[in-house]
Amino acid sequence: MNSGPIAYRYAKALLKFVQETGAGEQVYSQACALVFRMQEIPAFADAVQKNSELALDRKMQLLDSALGQPMQVQLRKFVALVDSQKRIMFLQRMLHSFIEQYRQANSIKVGKLIAASEVSGLKDRLQEILSENSGATVLLEEELNPEILGGFVLELDGSRLDASVAGQLDKIRRE
Repeated sequence: MNSGPIAYRYAKALLKFVQETGAGEQVYSQACALVFRMQEIPAFADAVQKNSELALDRKMQLLDSALGQPMQVQLRKFVALVDSQKRIMFLQRMLHSFIEQYRQANSIKVGKLIAASEVSGLKDRLQEILSENSGATVLLEEELNPEILGGFVLELDGSRLDASVAGQLDKIRRE
């Protein structure tokens, strides 16, 4: 069974539901947190998605615990629907698809900023410039990598801008 279309359709329905109820931002935030936890702790993902003996109430408790707060009502109803339709094994894919669809619907772009060391204000300034130029909200995840020696590397929308010292040295070596 191809889970791609299943995940996409359920995610699309969740997006429409949260848009109608005005809870999009909260559900998006919780979906991001749950996907992160499921990737970080595979045993948690397996307990929720693959353990058919686990009752829905217990799965809800696990999801609430992973969030550190109760799930939004809309997300709780969605999980109950998915479970009742015997599609819970695709929950992580559905949430991931929802996140992508939510970002597209709300013009949110997520990229990565890699710097050699902590640079005060660089992330905020780049987000501001990129948001102005693209007309979308740009969110950058920051990562420190001393191997680039200095400068930064910016990845956004499949493009990569390498303004690092290591990148410049490599370019000089190749030429």
